[in-house]
Order: sequence, then structure tokens, then C-alpha cells
Amino acid sequence: MKKDIVVGILVFLVLGYFLFFRPFQKIKAKAMVLVASAKEIKTVFSKNDIDLLNSKLENFSKQYKDFEKEAKAVYWAAFIPYISDFKNGVEAGSYLVKSSQEALVAITPYADLIGFKKGQTSFVERSAEDRLQTAVLTLEKILGKVDVISANIGEAEKRINKIDPSRYPEKLGKTVIRSKIENAKEQFAGLSSLFVDAKPLLKRIPEIFGKDKEKTYLILFQNDKELRATGGFLTAYAVFRVQNGKIKIERSEDIYSLDNSISGHPTAPKEILTYHKGVSIFNIRDSNLSPDLPTSIKLFNSLYQKSGSRVNYNGVIMLDSKILVDMLTIFGDTDAGGVRFSAVTDKRCDCPQVLYKLFDMVDRPVNYIKENRKGILGDLMYALFYKAIGFSPSKYWGTLAQQMFK
Repeated sequence: MKKDIVVGILVFLVLGYFLFFRPFQKIKAKAMVLVASAKEIKTVFSKNDIDLLNSKLENFSKQYKDFEKEAKAVYWAAFIPYISDFKNGVEAGSYLVKSSQEALVAITPYADLIGFKKGQTSFVERSAEDRLQTAVLTLEKILGKVDVISANIGEAEKRINKIDPSRYPEKLGKTVIRSKIENAKEQFAGLSSLFVDAKPLLKRIPEIFGKDKEKTYLILFQNDKELRATGGFLTAYAVFRVQNGKIKIERSEDIYSLDNSISGHPTAPKEILTYHKGVSIFNIRDSNLSPDLPTSIKLFNSLYQKSGSRVNYNGVIMLDSKILVDMLTIFGDTDAGGVRFSAVTDKRCDCPQVLYKLFDMVDRPVNYIKENRKGILGDLMYALFYKAIGFSPSKYWGTLAQQMFK
């Protein structure tokens, strides 16, 4: 009996060695090679050499195939949740490598246009305005691969979504486990949304930024601290013109100036008469009555067409205060119109300083002139927009790579 137990244990150990330990040792060795190769790619990216990057990515692809081949040795045990997660992660990685190769194939013919040639000024080192104009002029050519890239990222997303971080401990010794998996999934969800969900928008970006014809956009700013159907009270507006990625502000004023430019306001609708006591006329600042944005824009236009300040526009962009706060949180304090705006809490209102300052300047009608009142929103949005365009994507990918490979 004891002999049978000893034999059973020996058989179990032998099988465990050949079926799990030995394969995982080989997988670990291949994974270490991949990590080193990924760090090389990150370094090469900053060298502004498209040919070297192509070479390194091709080498990484071959190494990944070797890694995937070793990984398949344990797929037979995918009925075990942890092995299933491993399998899904490896397969997702394969699709991401394909996406990266397709993207590089797409930009290679236009590398000189975007400054991605050895000896030229790097695209990410150019001014924000120059980046945007260059991107608009070349993006249409590059977007021919967006469908293939999107399909590969979609396949990767299906597999990553199957990975359950809650299966894993918070830490294994000093190594953080669960939050690292959660962060990687969250980061990837943003990437997937960009290429899959936003694909129709991506295809129209050159048109939106005036590649063939100048476009005019009306930006309506909503104070979401005073709720309305579309998100908040209309407090200010700006008119932007865009051609070939070059943006200029045509006008930026508080909403009361726009209301004052309408000579004959109609009687307020029943919603205003019922819930907005003391207001008997229909002001443009109260026109966002429907949670359906197109319906609210129709109401807005019914009044806007009566304005002496109206301009013909190609689209309307509505922003609420949270977007301003989030942008300032990401990009830091920003100067506009001689005023510094910040996301730091202001004790005067127990709210972000930008909200106190902006609403104090544009949100209340007064019987005296406020300095910088009329143009401040346009100046701030213009400054933040170019900060966003100027934000180096290498910082984003570098942070993601560090999270994945540290």
C-alpha cells in the first residue's frame, strides 16, 4: 500500500515537471526576452528612425511568435481559470502585435511628412499647432489601415475582457498583482474605444479639421452646477474657425451678450414659465430644454437665427465644467486672457478655482464692465486645446509600458 502511494506521488511529480514546471520555465525565458525587446522598441521610438523601428518591431514579432509557441504547451489546461487568463492574454498580445505592424506599415510611406525620419525634427518635438496641421494633412492617407487595425484590436479586446482581476491577490509578497491587471485592462479599454468605437469619427477627422474647406464651430459652455436638460445652464459661447488644422478664435463672449443681440424674444415655453419663476421670455441661455441634444439645438437655433451676432456654422460642440476641470488636472495650471486657471480647490466656493473664476467672470449679468469677461472662455479653451495636442504620446505609452513590464 505504501509502495503504491510512493509510486503515485512520483508519477504525479514527474507529470507535474513535464506538463507544468518545464513548460513554464521555457515560457518564462521567452517572456524575459520579450520584455527586453519591448524596452528596446521604446528606446528606438525616441530616436526618430522609422527604418530602425520597423526592424525592431519585426524582430519583436518573431520573438512573440516563439513565445506564443511555447505558451501553447499549457493551453490544454485552459479549464483552470488562471491558465485560461494566461491563454487569453497571450492571444490578445498577438493581435496587438499585428495592429502595431499594420500601423507602422501605414505611416512608413509618410514618415518624412510627419518628421519620423532619422535626422529630421521629431513629430512629437514640433509645436502643437504644427503637429495638428501636419496630422490633418496626412491622417487621411494613413486611415486606410484603420479598419484592419480596429479589427485586430477588437479581437484583442474580446480576450482581455475575459480576464478576471478579482481572481488574483492584491499582492504576492511585495509585488502588486491585482491593481496592475486592473490598470492594464483600463488602459486598453481606452485604446480600444479610440480605434473601435470611435472609428467613424477617426475617419472624419481630416474633414472636421478643415482639410478641404474651412469649418466653423460654435462652442457652448454649460455650467453643470446649475443643471439643465443637456447638462447645465448655457453660460458662454465661442466661435472657432478651422482650416487645414489651423485654429483661430473669431468670437468669444458670455451668453448674456448673445441674448442681448436678439431684438425680439418670444414668450417663454411652459417649461420655463412653470419652473423658472420670474422669467417670461425665452432666452437663448435657457434653450437647452430637451435631453435630446438635436432637439435642444433646434430650439437654440430658433433664437440664434434672430441674433445680430449669428454666424453660419458647421457644427456645435457643448462642453460642461467637468471637462475644464479634468483638462486642468491633466495638463496643469493654464494662463488665458491674463488670468491663471487651476483645478485646485478654491476655499471661496469649495470648488475648483477655474469654476469660481470663470463663472464669476461670465456667468452673472452685472451693471459694470468686467475685465477680460467677453473673451475669456475662448482664450482658455484655445490654450487647453493646444496643451492637449502638445501632450507627448510617448509619455502615455511610456507609462503604460512601465506598468506592464516593471
